[in-house]
Amino acid sequence: MSSGYIHTFSVEEQARLVAQAAFLEPYIFPTIDFSGCARVLEVGCGVGAELQILRRRLPQLHLTGLDFSESQLARARELLRAELAAGAMELHAGSAYELPFADASFDGVCLIWVLEHLAEPARALREARRVLRPGGTLSVTEVFNAGLHIEPPCPAMAEYWRAFNTLQRQLGGAPDVGAELGELVAQAGFGEIQIRPLPVRMDEFMPDAARRREFIGYWQTLWLSGAAQLLERGAVPPALVDAMQTEFAALAENKSAIFDYSARQVQARQVGAHCEQ
Repeated sequence: MSSGYIHTFSVEEQARLVAQAAFLEPYIFPTIDFSGCARVLEVGCGVGAELQILRRRLPQLHLTGLDFSESQLARARELLRAELAAGAMELHAGSAYELPFADASFDGVCLIWVLEHLAEPARALREARRVLRPGGTLSVTEVFNAGLHIEPPCPAMAEYWRAFNTLQRQLGGAPDVGAELGELVAQAGFGEIQIRPLPVRMDEFMPDAARRREFIGYWQTLWLSGAAQLLERGAVPPALVDAMQTEFAALAENKSAIFDYSARQVQARQVGAHCEQ
């Protein structure tokens, strides 16, 4: 499976993923609806951070996580030790393109920040449809990086973000896949498609200084997670990384600053007969 994973698989990155899931929970999880489901699969579960949140929010579910990275799964086994021991979850190694499960094995399938790292997102969605029972629920949350808007203008951040997204494309990823998410889900054969934006925004209506620092700190850490590869490939100079961080710090202290990002989320149903792969 071709994967444009720009963030690396370091211990530090694994810790960042756990923190990221906690930070983004109030933005993305309230609209993930698996009501009426008993067995749900998360494709690309990584270190298990989203699985842990799903378990807490929807304790009636039996959850299965799948990831292609053994190092990520090893961290997930540590994080989810109690849930695994209780039989509430299971973890599997495998490819999003060839899920190691029979047709109609699950009531729900969840993908969070996964398609952006795949060269063939449509293929992964077709596999998700295959393992869903008729009437089962698909939930997909994805990035739309081109939609980022920052005020006042931050030239170093803009240059770094362009390089970040260019590298992700070169690695086989799709940093704007959220813009076509509804179409991809429809082409994979799903119906009853609902598309919603997920705004993640800081502006003058976030006056609390600690909250602003937390917000900016999350985004700065996310951007820095790609710095090692960008520097190694000569895609950005060290001075740009430093300037980008200076601009981030200024945004945190500027009460009138705007940082506006909008992800995309789709919920759909498995309808009709299973499609050929």
